Amino acid sequence: MGRFLKQGLVFVLVTAALYLLAMLVLCRVHQGGHALIYRTGDYYQYRGGIAYAKFQEFDPSVRYDVLVVGSSHAYRGYDPRIFAKHGVRMFNLGSSAQTPMNTYFMLKEYAPKGSTQLVIMDVYEGAFEGDGLESTSELAVNIGSTEASVGMAVALRDLRAINMLAVRLFTAGTAPDYTDSTYRSGGYAEHLDSLEKPVDYPRVDRKRLKEKQVDYFLRSLALCKERDLPLVLVSHPSPHQGDSLGHAAFVSYIDSLIHPFNVPYLDLSFGHTLSDHDHFYDHNHLDQAGVEIFNGQLIPKLREAGLLRREGAE
Repeated sequence: MGRFLKQGLVFVLVTAALYLLAMLVLCRVHQGGHALIYRTGDYYQYRGGIAYAKFQEFDPSVRYDVLVVGSSHAYRGYDPRIFAKHGVRMFNLGSSAQTPMNTYFMLKEYAPKGSTQLVIMDVYEGAFEGDGLESTSELAVNIGSTEASVGMAVALRDLRAINMLAVRLFTAGTAPDYTDSTYRSGGYAEHLDSLEKPVDYPRVDRKRLKEKQVDYFLRSLALCKERDLPLVLVSHPSPHQGDSLGHAAFVSYIDSLIHPFNVPYLDLSFGHTLSDHDHFYDHNHLDQAGVEIFNGQLIPKLREAGLLRREGAE
């Protein structure tokens, strides 16, 4: 038995060494301007872009008035420059396709007790439908925290996550593969164009919500409560042609989940005066004109609810 275990251990160590060597070569040898690893799987995300710029800029030691988390609705919908005009220092930690699972590890790492006056969690039904692969792949190579990236990879429960962590390891310290000209300081991405052509508006189906994402959503609420972090949930405006009935059912479900936590929820998806054509650039993302209207209305609502201090107050 001892000999068998010894041979097994040697096999595992040799296999691991060969795997790491192969990943090192694939990550360090470039062709066509990018590492060869990106030719081996379509789930890999390039190092760079908005996520890279965001975590290069973010300073965990700074106490921001507001931290924003969520999917692309978050980093494309909450502009730190507009908050700054209202005397609020905000940083946007939203990322592409960020699921509640990703949000949980983001908060766990970057929102310790006393770190912020308010956490705004953008709540979008589409974020509950994903498995977290896309967001985890992007964050694995761009997020500053190794602990958060490992946590997400483990929670993903997908063997591909091992490859993502290996790419993180072997690309650390290298120059980004690309930059994104829409990035603005504070973690935001600006989109100036409005809707140029008709689009399809997807229907909301609660059956598509992943149980794992609901679980991590509740974990995020519990984490903020444990750390005494004031939290507000916000659903930003949706086009009038969107699925208002499906969204209403989603909101009712979210209300049932958050009731024990006594967390305020501002659902601003419908009932607004924004134009589907002039204030959105696709089926659910606001353009800059829409963001300015939405943020300009949201900040006073947060102050009226006592979630943000009033301008001039200490």
